[in-house]
Amino acid sequence: MPDTLIEEEEPIRPTVTDDPAAPAPAPGGDPAEAGPGERGAGEQRERPPAAPPRPGRPRAAACLLAAIALLALLAGAALGVYFFFWRYEPTARRHIPGDANIVIRLETAELALFGPVRQHFLPLLDESASDASRASRKARLEAATGLDFPSDLREIVVASTDATSWVALAGGRIPKDRFVAGMEKVARDEGWEGWRREGDLLIVHDTHGALTRPRAVIGQADDGTIVLGTDVEIVSAALPASDEWQRLDLPEQGPVTFALTSAAWSGAAGVVSAVLPRAGALFRRVDHASGALTLGAEPALAMRLAPASGEAAAALAADTQALLGSLKLAFAVLPDVAGARDALEGAQALAQGDQVEIQTRWPYEGLDRACADLAQRVERATRAALDAKAAPSAAP
Repeated sequence: MPDTLIEEEEPIRPTVTDDPAAPAPAPGGDPAEAGPGERGAGEQRERPPAAPPRPGRPRAAACLLAAIALLALLAGAALGVYFFFWRYEPTARRHIPGDANIVIRLETAELALFGPVRQHFLPLLDESASDASRASRKARLEAATGLDFPSDLREIVVASTDATSWVALAGGRIPKDRFVAGMEKVARDEGWEGWRREGDLLIVHDTHGALTRPRAVIGQADDGTIVLGTDVEIVSAALPASDEWQRLDLPEQGPVTFALTSAAWSGAAGVVSAVLPRAGALFRRVDHASGALTLGAEPALAMRLAPASGEAAAALAADTQALLGSLKLAFAVLPDVAGARDALEGAQALAQGDQVEIQTRWPYEGLDRACADLAQRVERATRAALDAKAAPSAAP
């Protein structure tokens, strides 16, 4: 009996609702571990609802991966176009003859962006495209040589060995081993007089008079560079590639760059000494020079003179500045050529280390006038050549 009474007086186990301090069942816990009251009210009142699924996450990840793959593909395509089609490794300067003393390099892409060039020369190309006969000839030349002029040209280098023999070197995206044969075919098909093939060279002779010296000689180097010269000797000297341009200290960048050796300065001294003795004496004190003409809204010329052996840069700079002052007076009474008068007005010669640097701004208007005049000359010469070729066929 006492045992029975003790069991009856044992307190009743409280439920969850009776004890507010009791911990709530863990979310997602096993329902079998909960009491009878917990399975009813606890599941409805205490358990938080399950998080809804996110169906958009896999789709967003797939879109991101696709975008990354597309960007990688576009970047690869852009690099491929740049390296295989647009990027150009200069080759024309490698064919400067070994004894060249005057070199001028033109970056055709930068020149085409210059305002006067676009304004005065590009219309000549448009006119050529609108002229049926000229457009037809251009198409035949492109088909025969593989050269799309002028878009395939990237640089032109003009060099001379004695100011008498000259060579022009054209580099760019030019097909190899096609230019000479292509020009020969067009000349033969159209009956151009004086054009004949001699080995790897195409020689253009003057058909008037008894002159034996050719008017032009055309060749093509192994790397595709086109070589156009005044005689066979200078063209043959330019065909092999070499590092001669490094000896000349020719700047690698710039729309117009140039270099002159001591032989060029000595030759110029002999020419001007009779008229300007002071200039002739100064030219003999220069070993070599190089410089660049930058274009744009405010063109500028910069040139560095290397003194000859035994000459001090400071003394050469002072004498150069004095000569520039004398030239200002001389040019004041002469017709202005391409803005040279204004360029001389602001020219300054200063010693920079062991060299002399000459700097000046070149007037935009002067270059614009020069481009307009040159474009007119090119147009007249082209029309005269076309009229001369058309005259025999039009004669009765």
